[in-house]
Amino acid sequence: MLQAPTAGADGCDVKPRALVCEDNPTLRSVVGQLVEAHGWSATAAETATDALYLAAELHPDLVVVDIGLVGMSGLESIPRLRAGCPEARVVAMSVTNRGLELCLGAGACAVVTTSDLSRLDEVLSSLEVGAAVCSG
Repeated sequence: MLQAPTAGADGCDVKPRALVCEDNPTLRSVVGQLVEAHGWSATAAETATDALYLAAELHPDLVVVDIGLVGMSGLESIPRLRAGCPEARVVAMSVTNRGLELCLGAGACAVVTTSDLSRLDEVLSSLEVGAAVCSG
């Protein structure tokens, strides 16, 4: 299930890193499993603040973030995530379509609703997963 990325002998991650930021534990697990099914090593965060901390530490290649988080919203976190990890692709999720267009303007590469995870599956399929990813 969701775990920290594993490193090879040369310090490179065996799989590209993904960060899943979702406050609902069931949805966080389901999204994490879907991300892993597409070849990513998934790490979980419950809040945007946690996600920013983990992103600075892990330098993920992909971030899937719920925009309706308590405290700092996922929408507020997108520009900060992009500033700290400019190579990361950010996918924004929401229970409704409301606010998702703002996420594209904030730097998300795609938006999905949690009621249509088949769309997230399509987005993940469209993202190329490299063999190994090393941070600078």
